[in-house]
Amino acid sequence: MQVMNNINTMNQLEKKLDESAQSIAKLSVTNNNPVTGVDTESESVDLVQEMTEQVGIPLSYTANAQVITTQDSMSRTILDILV
Repeated sequence: MQVMNNINTMNQLEKKLDESAQSIAKLSVTNNNPVTGVDTESESVDLVQEMTEQVGIPLSYTANAQVITTQDSMSRTILDILV
């Protein structure tokens, strides 16, 4: 059960990172300002905010992967004790 929660969280993090990357990719610089630009739909995109949000995503992804690894190790240890 807990493993599925971690996997779902990892999928959500991947989706969030992909959406943020797409926003940055669509960014076009206006008025020689590299921080704030306008995407193809004329909505403001804050490059600093997008990049800041991206910083924590790999850390969270790695933490969830480590939890899964630890749970796997614990399960193996329990099975070794029972056998």
